[in-house]
Amino acid sequence: MSAFTASFMLPPMTTLGPAISIRVATPADLACVVELMIELVDELGPPDAASRLKEWLAPDMAQALVSPAVRVFLAFASTAVVGLSRGDVLGHDPIFRLRDDQRCGYVDQMYVRPSYRRAGVGAQLLTACEAWFRELGIQHTLLHAAPRAVRFYAREGYLPNREMFKRLL
Repeated sequence: MSAFTASFMLPPMTTLGPAISIRVATPADLACVVELMIELVDELGPPDAASRLKEWLAPDMAQALVSPAVRVFLAFASTAVVGLSRGDVLGHDPIFRLRDDQRCGYVDQMYVRPSYRRAGVGAQLLTACEAWFRELGIQHTLLHAAPRAVRFYAREGYLPNREMFKRLL
């Protein structure tokens, strides 16, 4: 079984505290995953592209939920979904091209509903992604942080690697 087809063995529901649980999302969870992603797009923008991005969310997340190279984790407070994280396995990251294992884990999306922030939910979602990467034998995790999340990731042990810049052409 290759690293891309290995399954992540998280129990169906793992209790993290008195009321928060994390589990792997399945295709049956598509509606709640898209709902959370719409909230993320609304919060982080860009406003001029939000409607186009929202149109792409359902097909993109439907594909992610069945991909062996992606895991989406959902956080629940009782039965209410309160957050998500998405981990992607990048097969040949150019940053690692000179290493024996060129794979890396990439935390692609992290979102916690505002009323559940600063309660450890994000840390548990991040830990779920990292545990899956470790199970696959991946030793490096990369992510791009929204400016308001930089301190969160620093508290979780992430260090700036390089500054990435973007320019629309």
